[in-house]
Amino acid sequence: MSEREFIQINGGKPLSGSVCVQGSKNAILPMLAASLLPEKGCSVIRNVPPLNDILVAFDIMRHVGAAVDYFPEEKTVCVDATHLSRSDLPEALTCRLRASVLFIPALLARLGEVRLPSVGGCPLGARNLNYHYRGFARLGAEVTGGDEFVISGEDFTGATMYLDFPSHTGTENLMMAACFSKGVSIIENAASDPEIFDFANFLIKMGAKIHGLGTRTLTVEGVPALNPVEYYAMNDRLDAGLFMMAAGIAGGQISIIGVNPADLRILTEKMMQMGVEIRINGHVMEVASPGKKLRPVNVLTCPYPGFATDFQPAIMALSCIADGQSYIRERIFDKRFSHVKELRKLGASIDLDEEDGLAIVNGPTRFKGADTEPDNIRAASCILLAGLACPEKTTIGNVYQINRGHFDIENRFQQLGADVRRVKV
Repeated sequence: MSEREFIQINGGKPLSGSVCVQGSKNAILPMLAASLLPEKGCSVIRNVPPLNDILVAFDIMRHVGAAVDYFPEEKTVCVDATHLSRSDLPEALTCRLRASVLFIPALLARLGEVRLPSVGGCPLGARNLNYHYRGFARLGAEVTGGDEFVISGEDFTGATMYLDFPSHTGTENLMMAACFSKGVSIIENAASDPEIFDFANFLIKMGAKIHGLGTRTLTVEGVPALNPVEYYAMNDRLDAGLFMMAAGIAGGQISIIGVNPADLRILTEKMMQMGVEIRINGHVMEVASPGKKLRPVNVLTCPYPGFATDFQPAIMALSCIADGQSYIRERIFDKRFSHVKELRKLGASIDLDEEDGLAIVNGPTRFKGADTEPDNIRAASCILLAGLACPEKTTIGNVYQINRGHFDIENRFQQLGADVRRVKV
């Protein structure tokens, strides 16, 4: 019988102490893809945690011929893409990483073609890639579909492109492709998330000319070539948010080190509405729970700067202990409520209307221990939070998912006094 790994939580203990925020996966993945654009030389990216998604990206890069040296203790990666040799992306890797689509622009620029089979990631419902392909076609690429997508071309010309939805990866892909297209490109309805801003600064340091950062309209001037760089990636607001909500649900007081408060304004306001105490001291955030029932909350997810869909499962766990009904509306992904089934195993009372994207959380819940099997990163984070408030034992299977988004999670919670451990059965 093969060995299985679980996260086990024995909750009911208030948190105390300090924790550091990890580097941002969602900023680093497009940087890794862009590091294949320079024709020679090494790029160095720092603040890179050994998350499963990042390790899969390294394997994809090695598959196409890049030399990738990763130093996990130093959280540093060195990429030399001088000798790219193949443009087919292997399905065994792309099925595990939706961000595989980010490798299209670099391979298109360097090798003139890219072959992409299915892409994976979190099972969140319809996540259309057509606006990626339409954007490449607008710039002059030929796109054919079938069992796999083939994108090819050599001469690219700037164009005006419109995203039907302000997609994170769609914006990053079209920014990269516009950098090596002749003339000026305009990307309308672009995403404006902090990770987009950080990635654009990475490209600008490489020599790109990008204007309009932080707005919904980006202007990109094509350049003859991009150069290798050294860059320190931003910290992960999603990792910071997890610890903010952990303090809210478990009680106690913690300090979160390495926070950019501006990136977390909406989450901060919603948590304070619920009664969680938050104090900001520069780039350190102190979060405390008042030791009484929290107030219910209304949440509507929408593109940045609105309430992030990635925080929706976690704030649902937090709302379970609130005194009254909370209304959680999901407007980004049509399959973002898979964690509801797992919360119900722990005793939560949640009325769900998936067609309307509405969950009504009937609090307060007294959580009970259970075995859970969340199917994506944020659902796993949600159950971890509920486990912190549960006086009985909670187990989380499918540990691979939480390892995709949060590094060394059990040890970081242990340093806050929580009984969270990784066990093998």
